[in-house]
Amino acid sequence: MTPYEHVVVVMSIIVGLAVTQLLKGVAQLYRTRKIVRTYWLHSAWVAVLVVFSFLLWWTFWNYRTIEDWNFFRFVLYLSPTIVFYLLTAIAFPDPSAAAADLRDHYYSNRTGFFGTFALYGLLAGVTAIVVRGLPLQDLSNLFRLVMVGLLLVAMRSARERVHAAVLVVCVALLLVYILSFQLRLA
Repeated sequence: MTPYEHVVVVMSIIVGLAVTQLLKGVAQLYRTRKIVRTYWLHSAWVAVLVVFSFLLWWTFWNYRTIEDWNFFRFVLYLSPTIVFYLLTAIAFPDPSAAAADLRDHYYSNRTGFFGTFALYGLLAGVTAIVVRGLPLQDLSNLFRLVMVGLLLVAMRSARERVHAAVLVVCVALLLVYILSFQLRLA
């Protein structure tokens, strides 16, 4: 087993737990569909998180050539994944609640949700620079920076139009990012 194979196991477990959170949340919403009022922005961001979880796992293939692992690198490598798991846990209301309005949940948790998502973007950028060795001016970091800026706007605003615009631009950026940098395992 190579050092990276050893390290990637822990990351894969955390991503697997995040995907489990997402799928469990969707299943819970389906089971409680008669008492839960859905909200289109919440549903759209959950879909983004599902795609993002796959992208997260896919992206970490780029770290396979690193041979010199130490505990600091390992913790930094895992930090975006851990934050992503926390993000997926914030995405859904507490399943013990008798009824939920996902619009209320979305806006009352927007600071935590979008702030955590922005933190993920910052940590992913730092990890790419420090652990993987990408230059600061790498184009992928520009994508991350723009995404973080948009997420901070969504964190601060309670206006539906702002959130709709941020969603559209973030989805477009995500698609361009995937097509530009992550289409194939290299």
